Amino acid sequence: MVANSQDSVQSKATDIRYICLSDMHFGEKDSLLTCLRSTGYQCLPNGMSPVMTGLVAALRDLVGQNKGTVKPTLILNGDILELAFASIGVALKLFEGFLQQIISPGQELFDRIIYLPGNHDHHIWEIARETQYVTKQLSSHWHEELPEPAHVTPLTEDGGVPSYLLNQLVRHVRGVKECEPLDFDLSIVYPNLALVNADTDRGVLVHHGHYCESKYWVMSKLSRWLFPDRPSMETVQQLEGENFAWIDFVWSLLGRSGAAGHEVETLYKKLQYAKHADEFVDDISARLAKATDLPMIPGDYLEAKLLKHLFKRVASMVAAERCHDDRCVSDEISAGLHNYLYGPAQNQLRAEIGHVPAHLSFVFGHTHKPFEERFSAPHGKAVSLFNTGGWTVDSARSTEAYGASIALISRDLQVTAIRPFNLGNQLETGVRVGRISDNGRDANAFVDEICARLAITENSQAATHPAWVELNQSIQEGVSRREQHLSDRYL
Repeated sequence: MVANSQDSVQSKATDIRYICLSDMHFGEKDSLLTCLRSTGYQCLPNGMSPVMTGLVAALRDLVGQNKGTVKPTLILNGDILELAFASIGVALKLFEGFLQQIISPGQELFDRIIYLPGNHDHHIWEIARETQYVTKQLSSHWHEELPEPAHVTPLTEDGGVPSYLLNQLVRHVRGVKECEPLDFDLSIVYPNLALVNADTDRGVLVHHGHYCESKYWVMSKLSRWLFPDRPSMETVQQLEGENFAWIDFVWSLLGRSGAAGHEVETLYKKLQYAKHADEFVDDISARLAKATDLPMIPGDYLEAKLLKHLFKRVASMVAAERCHDDRCVSDEISAGLHNYLYGPAQNQLRAEIGHVPAHLSFVFGHTHKPFEERFSAPHGKAVSLFNTGGWTVDSARSTEAYGASIALISRDLQVTAIRPFNLGNQLETGVRVGRISDNGRDANAFVDEICARLAITENSQAATHPAWVELNQSIQEGVSRREQHLSDRYL
């Protein structure tokens, strides 16, 4: 009886407790999770993308093999909604369709949803924090100076704030009236979520990943260049407080700023194709120079030159890591990981948890390049990195560095990842499971369990379970259509 009890505990230890997805970009036509009309290349907000329905079916089968009865928590790790280059109405409607498949009454796949906004949906956080400020901090009269709205939430699962906007979608899906209490929890945690197991001193830190790029620190760098005596950046609160407006405008609002936003989006798309980018920038710069007079710039020729430089600079900053380097970990990302992870992020862990766990995994997305590897710093503990990639087809000629991954976290905070696809020549090799070789014996047991659920054998190397094979096939079809469209338009 004791042995059976121990076997039961061990089997539940390899249950999936958290599933982490990122960079779904609902509303962006090049996202595999955005439903397109059968003809043309337009979004169908009321439709269900074959990849999205296939993904949910595969996850439902995966979770259904848990030994325990506790449903996992879904962590949506940023850029879930495309608010930069898509209509907010289309993005929300597509996201509601996703919710219908995972939290409809009687069909709940998860016990709750934790949403960490990224750069393309940063405005979701701004709405949530301002709503919280009104409903909580301003709910009573202040005789003294009013407090400032907080720029971050606590690290823990229970430290999140409600999203009035997204919870309205939850109400629609759940059939809950406005006057009734909501019966499902969707909360916002930003910018970091920490899962910690005190017994094993193991932790998982989740962050979308935008602060691993220097472009998102630009206002902090500018202020210290102008005022060298300012203290160095040490906290996440400082980092977000100095850069939130910059991130919100460029990556969550600019694309919806009328004609100007449309021009930036077009340049962003064309940036990967040098000839088209140069032609577009020359044309738009010449037209703007002719139509307007820039102060202190004599003549249309010089105005066009300045505008051309400005457009290229803005588009380059918006595109960032997604378009500039075919390596999974570029030099900039490696430096950014060091600066953020061993700086503000671990300082937040020390401040709120009391220490940095001895065994720490860092789950992030943002770059659209999935990978799993160990990361070391000269004066810090090694960290296991899991990048969840992205679900968009960003180029007609994407290399195999690009793709998507699903991070899985066990009850005892072991982490592994399912790789549904890589682009380039690796697209047809099937769904695989990623592992970090030195992540511990227990992690290997978790990896083995996930491989068994996907019917991966030593001979197959890729999933043979029908749900995952069908998902990979729908991904191939979706990628083919998007690459053909991008090729027809830009090559």
